[in-house]
Amino acid sequence: MSQVELSKTGMEERVRLVSLCPDHLNTLGASRDVQAVLADLGEEASASSVPHILSVDMSAIERITSIGLNELIGLNSQARNLGVRLVLLDVRSVVRDVFKLTRLERMFDFGASGASS
Repeated sequence: MSQVELSKTGMEERVRLVSLCPDHLNTLGASRDVQAVLADLGEEASASSVPHILSVDMSAIERITSIGLNELIGLNSQARNLGVRLVLLDVRSVVRDVFKLTRLERMFDFGASGASS
């Protein structure tokens, strides 16, 4: 997982961005690479009233397997437990269709990198 971590701090929210590599997402344990970023964000969220968001850049993901879906489900669950909102950015339509077919679309927040999430 290519982890490009960017921080955007504002009065209304704290956002971190990580990018996922296509080959890595669909392997077991892929979410471990993001867990340190998520843990830091969770600590910050518990210490403040400002909303914290972990944005995951999915623009390079052309396909997703059940393993990749399970990794994202686990990451989303962990984020919620820490009080962090997980947003999947720039999800390609073919990948978004997988979320729709599996009815997982309701579980995730989706956004675009050009728009505020």
